[in-house]
Amino acid sequence: MSFNWESYIKLAGDLINYQKTPNIKEAYLRSSMSRSYYGIFCIARNLLKRRGLTIKKIDTHRFVREEYQNSTNRIEKKVAKDLSRLWKERKDADYEDIAVINMKRAKTALYLSRRTLSILKKLV
Repeated sequence: MSFNWESYIKLAGDLINYQKTPNIKEAYLRSSMSRSYYGIFCIARNLLKRRGLTIKKIDTHRFVREEYQNSTNRIEKKVAKDLSRLWKERKDADYEDIAVINMKRAKTALYLSRRTLSILKKLV
């Protein structure tokens, strides 16, 4: 049975809403932003695979974004735009020590992932 990547998007919401340890609030928010991105990335990647596309092993994230960006379908271009924004947010959350990560930013990433998920479901 394959993993349901939508679970990452649900987890992103849970990390925002059910923080158990207040002194690591930022870690919850950073993790939420990361899960928001990876859930959508894997769903978008798997849709390309189902279409018969071979996914490159090098620069995979860029490859997936560019496949959607290069589409003639304007809805797929929207997916590319949201993926790019989520990718940038995830990079800040995962790598930048001094990035300002707050509730608003985490909720925006979650909103983008949910919106993109609904678009991807229509493309199936």
